[in-house]
Amino acid sequence: MNSKKMLAESLEKLLLEKNLDDIQVSEIVAGTSLSRKTFYRHFKDKYDLASWYFVQFYEASFGRITDGLTWEEALLSYLDIYQEKYSVLKNAYASRDINGLRGYDIAVTRKTYEKYLTIKGVNINSETMRFAIHIASSGGTDMVIEWLLSGMKMEKTKLVYLLKHTLPNDILKYID
Repeated sequence: MNSKKMLAESLEKLLLEKNLDDIQVSEIVAGTSLSRKTFYRHFKDKYDLASWYFVQFYEASFGRITDGLTWEEALLSYLDIYQEKYSVLKNAYASRDINGLRGYDIAVTRKTYEKYLTIKGVNINSETMRFAIHIASSGGTDMVIEWLLSGMKMEKTKLVYLLKHTLPNDILKYID
């Protein structure tokens, strides 16, 4: 197993019990056979590691709208992972730090929408489209986080339906 994965597994174990803000790099390193120097060779801080951890399953789920999955299939796959990793993600998203996972999630979601829409032949540089992408990325991310932090009481399929049908029309018309 490579160093990044070892550090991510250690972080995941710690996130089962603690908020990301309360975890120290020394604790992450202590859960591995690696040194602190190795940690900093790969990541600038614990938030950078959390982002790397997150993108591993993001790209395998919602990120796949750019390579064949429908929007609904990709989002359901993403929500499946949220259910599977509920305790870990709840503590990761509880971070109050500006470098926390929420901001990274929005940025990755924005890039995914930009790539998807570009593949569909859309000019993503118009002011209206940039604004629509921002609304979809920020609003969708916040609603998924709220769903997670509130205990995932709403059925996933209903959340997917609501998220899709409240997308800005400038994006919705390109969603398969």
